[in-house]
Amino acid sequence: MIKVDKLAVVNKSAEIGDNCVIGPFCTVGPHTRIGPNTTLRSHVLVEPYTVIGENCDVFPFVTLGIQSQDQKYVKGTVTFTEIGARNVIREFVSIHSGTFEGSKTTVGNDCALLAQSHVAHNCTVGNHVVLSHSVALGGHVTIGDHANIGGLSAIHQFCHVGRAGMLAGMSRLTQDVLPFTIAEGFPAHMRVINKVGMERAGYSSDDMKEVRKAFRILFLRGLRLEEAVNQVKQEFPTSDNVQLMLEAINSSQKGLARPESDTYEINMGDDDD
Repeated sequence: MIKVDKLAVVNKSAEIGDNCVIGPFCTVGPHTRIGPNTTLRSHVLVEPYTVIGENCDVFPFVTLGIQSQDQKYVKGTVTFTEIGARNVIREFVSIHSGTFEGSKTTVGNDCALLAQSHVAHNCTVGNHVVLSHSVALGGHVTIGDHANIGGLSAIHQFCHVGRAGMLAGMSRLTQDVLPFTIAEGFPAHMRVINKVGMERAGYSSDDMKEVRKAFRILFLRGLRLEEAVNQVKQEFPTSDNVQLMLEAINSSQKGLARPESDTYEINMGDDDD
């Protein structure tokens, strides 16, 4: 049974799944689809060409699929927004549609987007991601699975935060954060591996040791990056996790948020070098 409040406006072409709840003052536009068991609590705006998965909980004053703020957007362009299943989207979150014809913004499954966080045009947000209060993602940002972005942080356009990476609160990120690492600062720099985040995502102690050693080789031994990458390839030829780090280095458009000099002291406590 679908429950649509008498004060909600739902376009006739919208596809609403079983057991959805559309609360008062919500507006659901044409060419939209909402999966089963999803709730729009109240005052939620769902713009055209937006898909929302099943079992999502969308809090008041959220805007989903609204027009890109990119100055290159051309009026009348058809762009898309895809939001996965089992997401919690808190108050005043805004997720913008793509900029160019046929392009899209995507949010994966099992994410928590906390109050006032913003996902700009053409972003790709993975699964099990947390965007804390007032996080701002610029256009074309990519956030990997199991990443955690701290409150009041801002990520510059085209930057990547890798799988199980973390950006500490109140950081300004202008370059890429490798998978499995923590960055913080203004501007942000990688500091240590994200041990807690990896544990929560189900990685083993051996996985963490490999990643930690690769991180040290890459940044803490005074090697040129090319030399460090070659050494890591030789030492970890079969490690999928280390390979993911190397792929992130190779594909980086913005460069890496490399550790600062005091990162060496932070890592001195590790005993598995």
